[in-house]
Amino acid sequence: MSHLLSTVSNVVSLSWQLQPHRTTIQGEIEEALYRRYNRRIAVVGAGRTDAGVHARGQAIHFDLVQDEVPFPSVLPNATASERNIISADFCDELQYSMNRMLPLEIRLFQLQLAPYLMTTKGQSSEDGSNEEQQDLSVFPRLRPWHAIQSSTSKWYSYRFILGPTLSDPMERFTRSHFVHRPSFAPSDGPPYAITTDDIARLKSIIELYVGTHDFKAFGGQLEQNEKRAGRKITTIRTIHKVELVKERTQESQMGFIGEEGNYRIDFLIEGALYKMIRNMVGTAIQVWLGNMEQTQLIELLQIDQVGDDDKKSRKDNPCKPAPPEGLTLECVYYEDSF
Repeated sequence: MSHLLSTVSNVVSLSWQLQPHRTTIQGEIEEALYRRYNRRIAVVGAGRTDAGVHARGQAIHFDLVQDEVPFPSVLPNATASERNIISADFCDELQYSMNRMLPLEIRLFQLQLAPYLMTTKGQSSEDGSNEEQQDLSVFPRLRPWHAIQSSTSKWYSYRFILGPTLSDPMERFTRSHFVHRPSFAPSDGPPYAITTDDIARLKSIIELYVGTHDFKAFGGQLEQNEKRAGRKITTIRTIHKVELVKERTQESQMGFIGEEGNYRIDFLIEGALYKMIRNMVGTAIQVWLGNMEQTQLIELLQIDQVGDDDKKSRKDNPCKPAPPEGLTLECVYYEDSF
């Protein structure tokens, strides 16, 4: 059996995970493989994105049986160089063929033969979800590269605009618009001009997420996912870095005042719960606008002590998730340059 990996880019309002009677990205890729090989081939994605969320660097893997590929295992007399060339040519041809069958909004690139890696990480269910919990083994083992288990971190970005309206209608599918009048601003009078101090405060709020916290109050459908997985899902997650970036504004967007403009929040994380990033952004914006106390956010992130009866849940967080169109899975990181 040959193990192949690829990177997927999509800009469509479809969710990733395979669902009955619904068009999904995973389903479209599996359908293309079915048309190619006349059998169902399971595709595993590194992260599950919900409807409206984009992916610039989703990673996947799938398996082909030996008689479907001209790889080294069936070319014993070929030199190493010849095997590499034959394998690369086959991957290029398969990638081209699948992209011809896929919708234009979904693209595969960097399709290649997956390596075997020495790892201590256990294998979990291959459902493509982010909520897997990995078992650790004392002894390292040689395992095939795995889109979920082999990843070390993920980079998500959330794009939004602070201004009177979404000035560029072409960005309506890739950028959210937040009403930015703080609760302390006068309800009448001239438009409120965002200051550098306001932006500095937003930056300090989102930096509260950095570190290891309990994100139970930021995860969506936690109980449903636990029932489907048949096990308890840990809500402890580590955020390596959060950065607020002001993106360049085009010349036509000159109606901004103060610090209004296009912004992006970058998150470098180990893994996320379902809707976790969107809930983090939505909560941070509400704290910034003065609709929620910063101390409440800090309390929601605290890790529950063993035996604590007052455990948090999503219901303890009154903030709505940020709209899906602003979120993009930019990249999934792996060791050994994969």
